[in-house]
Parts: sequence; structure tokens; C-alpha cells
Amino acid sequence: MSRRRGRKREPREKALTYFRNQRERMRYAAYQQANLPIGSGVVEAACKTLVSRRLKRSGMRWGIAGGQAVLTLRSVIQSDRWECAWFLLRNDFRKPVTVVEAHGPKVLDPAA
Repeated sequence: MSRRRGRKREPREKALTYFRNQRERMRYAAYQQANLPIGSGVVEAACKTLVSRRLKRSGMRWGIAGGQAVLTLRSVIQSDRWECAWFLLRNDFRKPVTVVEAHGPKVLDPAA
């Protein structure tokens, strides 16, 4: 019988330890008063808006790199943080371009 009580106590102690350790993150009344979201609805809606509506259209196929690039730019635009984000992202998206002209190739370097 004592063995059985020990098994039941372990998950309960784990749960209590978790709640004690996360107490500061569980001030839901204060978060609501500050108009902060406390549920997963906001995250789910963002996923639907950012991901599903853009990447799951009929006939679309995305690789990981292409999908991530589209989602990164889309999230920046949707959050009105373009100026800040572009400062961080521009080096990843700026690439030299070679233009072939009749008198020879010309390299256009956006960093120049």
C-alpha cells in the first residue's frame, strides 16, 4: 500500500513544483488588466493569418527556405516593423546581380 501512495504522490509533487516555479508567470488577472492576451487564441489566429492563408493556397508547394523567407517578410509587414526588421534582414536578402549586356556582363552590387 505504501508503494502505491508513493506513485500517486510523485505526479502531484511534480505539478506542485511546476506551479511554484511558474508562479510569477501565472498572474492572469494582472495580465488581463494590462490588456495582454493570456490564451492561445491570439497565437492560433496569427498562425492562421500568417501561415495558412499565405502558404496553403491551391497548388502551392514550398521548400523550407522559401516558405521561411515568405513568412519572415509577411510577419514583419503584418506587425508594422518593416524599418527595424529590414535593418537586420537586408544583408540576407541583398545579393549581387549579374546583368548580361551586349558589350559584356555587368555586376550590380546592392551593398555598393
